[in-house]
Amino acid sequence: MARVLLLSATAPNDRNGEHLRPLRGLEASAVADKFGVHSLTDDPAAADAIIFAESYGGGWHFERVRAHPYTRQYREKCFIFSSNPYVIPFLPGVYSAIGRRWASGRTVPGFYSGQPPNEFTTYTPPEEDLPYLYSFMGSIENATVRQKLAGLSHPRSLFQDTSADFALLLHWKMSPRERRDYYRRYAELTKASKFILCPRGLSCSSIRLFETMRMGRVPVILSDDWSAPHGPCWDRFSIRVREEKFAEVPDLLEAQEGQAVAMGKLARAQWEDWFSEEAAFHRLVDWCLELQAHRRLPESVTRWLVYLHYLRPFHFRRLVRRKLQGGRGLAGGAEGVAEPLGEPRLPP
Repeated sequence: MARVLLLSATAPNDRNGEHLRPLRGLEASAVADKFGVHSLTDDPAAADAIIFAESYGGGWHFERVRAHPYTRQYREKCFIFSSNPYVIPFLPGVYSAIGRRWASGRTVPGFYSGQPPNEFTTYTPPEEDLPYLYSFMGSIENATVRQKLAGLSHPRSLFQDTSADFALLLHWKMSPRERRDYYRRYAELTKASKFILCPRGLSCSSIRLFETMRMGRVPVILSDDWSAPHGPCWDRFSIRVREEKFAEVPDLLEAQEGQAVAMGKLARAQWEDWFSEEAAFHRLVDWCLELQAHRRLPESVTRWLVYLHYLRPFHFRRLVRRKLQGGRGLAGGAEGVAEPLGEPRLPP
């Protein structure tokens, strides 16, 4: 049993608590926890693990987390949980989009928490007579593999490129009713399909994968750099296709169609056991404790190697841009507060 301190380094001027959503999601999960093994504490000295649940409020590169008094005093038991698309793991922890090329013994892949929920992504049992063999609804501008998948054809498939709609959604140019209808259409199409294409988007991970599991459908994962979160029996309820093999998807899914119902039901069961509100807090804490138990070198040593990530083009450009702006966020707020995408929820 571990005592856990959950917090965020988000500044007090966070607009409407937007960047506190990951923290609020984990707090709700701790209350609903069905395992009852770990508990919360407000005392950093007594905590076995201190977990920063961060969106962009912690800083572009988690500047506020790194400068936090708890990090400075208790670094060896501090962790970060983040679902941001582009991250540098300045602290050990659970990162949804870390990517296998950049993973290390300090990080594990994770899930999504605190995103504004799509109220329509509820569970309906999969059936043999669903109208679509496979489907996709989303923007294709974020990844080449999505654009290639758009060129596939199958008589029982539906592929909807919603790049234009998503641009309106992204910049808050949709009314609440239009936004709700957008999310409803996405969920309805998912529920009408046996398999759901889950290609990489802004990052190697996608919230679409976890929503597909939640709705009880079979995710078809096309993201070579994605690492599966530890625990679920992924090979039994999902299908992994290399990005370069995208053209094989229709034939592959036809061959697996007879297993779709059983796989969809298992996907839902695994979501309940690993990523639901009743399970997420427990799983997150377990993963952090495992990282702590298998640590070979103290963080006071390994922390410096992480700065090599600044040599990656994206992070180097972001660092230079921030320095040129005098340490202010892209939206003109305090350092690290600005959210680069500004979306109301992550794109599916």
